[in-house]
Amino acid sequence: MGEYLNHQLECPYCLTIRLRLPAEAKPSAQIVCDDCGEFLGTWDELLSDFEKQGGEDGVFRLDKGRIRRVD
Repeated sequence: MGEYLNHQLECPYCLTIRLRLPAEAKPSAQIVCDDCGEFLGTWDELLSDFEKQGGEDGVFRLDKGRIRRVD
């Protein structure tokens, strides 16, 4: 498994991984970058991408909209 997340979770506009999530995000919720405000995809698309990259069993954890590296 790689050490860095990629694909849809990284903003293609400002290259950060900071998601702005609604408190009760539904699968169809539109998610934007918290830094630049650009649309990144639906919550379902982004969560599926995160899970493909190891999800909760990989080197990263998704906690309250923040992706943290597990040391």
